Amino acid sequence: MKSRKIFVLNPSQSRRLIAKGVVNLPQIKDALKSGKIFVCRGSTNAYVLEELYKEAGIDTKFNKADFVSGQIIPGKKFMKWWIKPRSDMKIKEVLFDKGQKKEIGETGDRIKELNKFKQGDIFIKGGNLIDINGIPGVLAAGLNGGTIGTSEGSIQMKGIDVICPIGLEKMIFGEISELQHLMGQLNLDSTSEGLTAGLIPMPFATVISEIEALETLFNCNVYHVASGGVGGAEGSISLLVDTYEIEEEMNKINVFMNEIAEEPIYKPNLV
Repeated sequence: MKSRKIFVLNPSQSRRLIAKGVVNLPQIKDALKSGKIFVCRGSTNAYVLEELYKEAGIDTKFNKADFVSGQIIPGKKFMKWWIKPRSDMKIKEVLFDKGQKKEIGETGDRIKELNKFKQGDIFIKGGNLIDINGIPGVLAAGLNGGTIGTSEGSIQMKGIDVICPIGLEKMIFGEISELQHLMGQLNLDSTSEGLTAGLIPMPFATVISEIEALETLFNCNVYHVASGGVGGAEGSISLLVDTYEIEEEMNKINVFMNEIAEEPIYKPNLV
């Protein structure tokens, strides 16, 4: 047996895989036990939050589509960038303090909590893109720079560990260091639909994509070999998983991936 196999995942399956990989990280396990973990809003982070609740033994259910700040959704003619109105945000950001859940409501409250962060604490922030050098970035439409714009100063000053769960469907063929100078609300005409936005790179973040997730969970090498599809497979990514001819490890991965395959399709709140 070659123990080398292709798996094709849709974005919802990818998000669940990534979330399980994030929660399996040693630094996450340590921080959940004896430190702090701040979970920002985001579609992928909603899956991470579900897995953190399981890991912490907290019985909480929520609608993942309510745990977002901005999203790209269908418009009348094109896809559109959109920020869900704050008054409609039903779920607050979440801070785990030694495994105990605390909801964080406002930007000022987040900043206050980050000011208390110490070495070993973790900030989890998703992204909208990852460039050809593996650097993630965030589309920011808020006048204050959004979540990352109001947080990165404190984060970088302290050297806080930032985890960025992000799917390979968001990979772009370009470099964020160049694109960020072209972006910006003041540099753009209004979009065809939705909002204009700036681009904030996060070179300080540790990326956890489907690749890192699987390599964290199992003894294997993972390669991104194709993207996209049709008839409902749009946004999918194809992964080559190599377990070095270790049949037992591939058997474990097959069982795990069969569970991932049952993940229902994410349904956003459309506005």
